[in-house]
Amino acid sequence: MISVVLIASEDLPGLAAQMSMLVPAAVDGLVKEVVLVAGDEPGVEALAEDSGARLVRETGAAKERLAAGARAARGDWVLTLRSGPVLREGWREPVERHLAGGAGAPARLIAPGGLLGRLAPKMHGVLLRRLDWPSGVVADENGLARATKAKAITY
Repeated sequence: MISVVLIASEDLPGLAAQMSMLVPAAVDGLVKEVVLVAGDEPGVEALAEDSGARLVRETGAAKERLAAGARAARGDWVLTLRSGPVLREGWREPVERHLAGGAGAPARLIAPGGLLGRLAPKMHGVLLRRLDWPSGVVADENGLARATKAKAITY
């Protein structure tokens, strides 16, 4: 159902940790595929091969990488992620609730946090239908969230 577009970085342990948080959702069928978008970061090809992720090569900035990943995605929905902040336990429930009752609206997945998290929330990524991806290239996840008027979902 969901294609995760994961923007690669040189933080291979962070990428691996992010991907490991997706495994249970893939086993249960929520995550259909992981599209790992990378430029020339070392070790990413081996990580993609070992994990079963599809590797898309794009050397541009975040906006070009996001667009390349979205074009390659096959799922009905796209969730954008980076190597950090790594998803935590409990991320699936609000996503599943949103998919079931969000009427197709885009959403920003917000990391949990205490007082500081409420004052300056960290966005994990943007969840939107693949067919609703904006035709123009957006700046980054924040620009994508603004362009699609994504509502916040927290966990």
